Amino acid sequence: MSALDQAVVLAAGEGRRVRPLTRYQPKPMLRVGGRPILEYPLNALVETGVDHIVLVVGHGRNRIQNRFENTYRGVDLTYVTQSTQLGSGHALQAAADHVDGEFLVVNGDNVIDDTMVRVTADRYAESDAAACLAVAASDRAGEYGTVGVKDGVVTRIEEHGNGVSARINVGVYAFDDSVFDALERTGFEDGERPLTGAIGQLDGPVVAATPNGVWFDPSYPWDLLRTNERILYSHPTLAETGDRVKESARVHESAVVGDNVLIGSDCRVSAGAVIKGGTCLLSSTIVGENAVLEGSIVGPDSRVGANALLRDTIVGGGATIGDGTVSPGRSATLVVDGIEHTDRRLGGVVADRATVGANVTITPGCRIGPRGTVAPGIALRRDVPENAEVVA
Repeated sequence: MSALDQAVVLAAGEGRRVRPLTRYQPKPMLRVGGRPILEYPLNALVETGVDHIVLVVGHGRNRIQNRFENTYRGVDLTYVTQSTQLGSGHALQAAADHVDGEFLVVNGDNVIDDTMVRVTADRYAESDAAACLAVAASDRAGEYGTVGVKDGVVTRIEEHGNGVSARINVGVYAFDDSVFDALERTGFEDGERPLTGAIGQLDGPVVAATPNGVWFDPSYPWDLLRTNERILYSHPTLAETGDRVKESARVHESAVVGDNVLIGSDCRVSAGAVIKGGTCLLSSTIVGENAVLEGSIVGPDSRVGANALLRDTIVGGGATIGDGTVSPGRSATLVVDGIEHTDRRLGGVVADRATVGANVTITPGCRIGPRGTVAPGIALRRDVPENAEVVA
């Protein structure tokens, strides 16, 4: 095993593509499998033997610092702030004064396991290379930075994919501190300094690791649901520890709770309610009588009314879904960053403290901003901005 015992976690970004869920918190603090995304890379690093972690924070940094404070599972945390989000390379530069020698770098908004970190660290240690990065095969190469590899050595890396290569960069790296000089020589592209741009500036070969571990990148709302579901079904040991129904939760004897669900502490599931697979109820959520939830994530302190139907739906913290409201999910069309995405498995996206009245029908893909309000009986067919009100 490599002696790499320092790591930098890049957790400064907002996560624009999952708005409005990230209006008041960073993407790494969104929850899948019952825990914030950021806990997955932190757990992976701790289990690999890292004893000092530098967290680069920015958007919503107080949410991260208030939760994790100064240690995580006995490992010291140091916070540095990227005050303006100018790319992954610029974020790493913020940590320059807090690491030396060799260290790991991981993205804080991806779900990974310790295999992804350990294999990358070992490959770096045995190679005498300038750096190592983890790659994986993907049928979505056009959405990610693509990597060319020959005889185990990286020959090409691009921040934005073009679909040419099936190998993608999964955001797990090993460097030494020469990367900071390389970053100084790396220019800005579209207003950002990419970490991948510095790799071509390094003095020496860069090797690729191909760990066969867990890696999910929940870049879009439908990816959050898919990641949540895959953790609950295929990787339950990575999910929030403990019983799938927390001891303090109250589930009525006539309610039906399927397999592959999580019901958090102090939740209340009322008579006749049905909680189907792939659903995660976070702490202190109330589900009304005869409500049906399937493949959904419901944030803490939220209320889902009686006879409501939520399928493939994301509900933020402190939100209210009225009695009889239907979010049927299945197939959505929505525009993200100016690009139309069709036939995505997604219902509604209801942000923090939004209120949806009784007997509302939410067209798949509609997004309701924080503290937005939808009056009873509305057939909602468009997005609702933050603090806006939709009336009959």
